[in-house]
Amino acid sequence: MHNSFYPFMFLFIISCTSYNPEQIKSGETIPQDAIANHANILLEDPMISSLSIGIAYNGKQYIKHFGELDKGQNNTPTNRTIYEIASVTKTLLAFLISQAELEGKLSLDDDVRKYLDGDYDNLQYDGKPILIRHLLTHTSSLPARIPGLSELFTDIDAQLPNRVHEVESKYSKERFFKDLIEFELNTMPGTNFSYSGPGAELATYIIEKVYDQSFDQIIEEKIGSKIQIPDTKIHLNEEQLARLANGYGMDGNKTIHMESNLWGGSGSGKSTPADLMNYIQFLLDNKNKAALNTFTKLFDAEFIYGDKNNKIGFYWIMNEEDDFGKSASHHGGAFGMQNWLHIYPESKLGLSIITNQSGMDTSSKLVGLQQDILQELRKANGK
Repeated sequence: MHNSFYPFMFLFIISCTSYNPEQIKSGETIPQDAIANHANILLEDPMISSLSIGIAYNGKQYIKHFGELDKGQNNTPTNRTIYEIASVTKTLLAFLISQAELEGKLSLDDDVRKYLDGDYDNLQYDGKPILIRHLLTHTSSLPARIPGLSELFTDIDAQLPNRVHEVESKYSKERFFKDLIEFELNTMPGTNFSYSGPGAELATYIIEKVYDQSFDQIIEEKIGSKIQIPDTKIHLNEEQLARLANGYGMDGNKTIHMESNLWGGSGSGKSTPADLMNYIQFLLDNKNKAALNTFTKLFDAEFIYGDKNNKIGFYWIMNEEDDFGKSASHHGGAFGMQNWLHIYPESKLGLSIITNQSGMDTSSKLVGLQQDILQELRKANGK
């Protein structure tokens, strides 16, 4: 499994829509009671106190919240609870790059230096430059993290978020470009998969430059104008901050929220279950050419996260599921929250699972719940 914080774990035009949690349309059956049973079993884990689950399946919709955000407070999450979605933010960035490509504003084969001011002769290896497609597939050969962070992960404990925050709070966009111009590639871009947060930040900088707008403004214009996702953004206002859930770390105690002075596309996004449901439907719309394009395989030259069947699309981890066909998934891990977003475009199935707890094995617990849900969908629909 991949994780944005704990790295060693595992349309064009559509009408504006909003999600009604009571709405049930024609299509396959979603076995709500069985899914709730699996969620409640996971809540017996002393580290997991809340879950928000959203499912869209060929016209049917399900959204349900379990447990309490803060133990003993009886505050069950709602559709409007705001969560940090961490690396799932990259799927928004992926869509925007795909949209820009369809609009002819950029090409995946563009040398990234086309969008940089100054001399970046270092962003090539043996004459082969870093291309935009290399940023999308984590094959750019850029570092995994900004300077000063990687060494912190040799000592993973409950205080790690505070140490990470101390480094990130002092890191600026200006420092980013200074480090970028000094970085020396030691591998040919496009040949090896190696996760890079700075690479995703560079991609976010490029999309901002292409549209001459902030990342939040581009999300609103290119996605928010088509569906209702008012709480999906990098920077929250005061009212939204009041709805941001507390996060709990690997020791079960409340931890800090993630912050960054960079552009935010690598993992600084926030969203709500209601927004994510609308986003899932947006991604599943077969008229949404830019979204469908993000599920295109871009790299499969080696094992990705230890699975020989994994491939990389536009940041999405692509695979195949026996009963539901092509799968695209992305994990997000913040200091005190984790989530998985799974899309099965051939089956018109999408699944979002979020908890406000983050530990070394939280990701695998959520994957286990996802597998339980898929099994219940199989049984209920004769697959």
